[in-house]
Amino acid sequence: MKFFSRVAAMVLVMFLGVMGASYAGTSPKTAIYKANKALGVDPNDAKAYYNRGTAELELGDLEAAVADLTKTVSLEPKASDAYFNRGLANRLMKKNAEAEADFSKAIELYADKWSYYFERCNVRIVEGHFDGAVADGSQMIRIASDDAESYFMRGLAYHLKGDHDAGLVDAENALKFQSWNAHALRLKTEILALKK
Repeated sequence: MKFFSRVAAMVLVMFLGVMGASYAGTSPKTAIYKANKALGVDPNDAKAYYNRGTAELELGDLEAAVADLTKTVSLEPKASDAYFNRGLANRLMKKNAEAEADFSKAIELYADKWSYYFERCNVRIVEGHFDGAVADGSQMIRIASDDAESYFMRGLAYHLKGDHDAGLVDAENALKFQSWNAHALRLKTEILALKK
């Protein structure tokens, strides 16, 4: 499981780095300042709560992020990205049940977003829900059929649930799309070592 823990940490860092785009190129501290000003004018501004919560998440103020993103979804119940970001914050706090519920709600609201399935797949693997992780991996492949990480994640779930043959097929598929994918290469190596 140490291998997976490193992968999960790397994936979270990758998503946190991408989230800055949600508040139009400003720094997280500037986004918080602007959100506070907006909330001074309209205390029910869902976008301001979302932007502040996302900035707090990026800064690592996870409990504040969860509070603001919770306020966002109370004002705008169809804000799938708010559920997703709250799921990321919960995941970072190791509240995996809450994270899975948030990712599931985001998927319920918007079923074609690859990152929603990716994060829920990660949580399900950590929690040992391998059948659900395989299903999420299949959805990721449906959305992005040429994505190496999709095949890697599903292959990892197969491998961890004991279906090493399916895991090997997915690791090899990942390597077809991205021959330098270190995760898929390591997964393939681990499975082949088991088969000796």
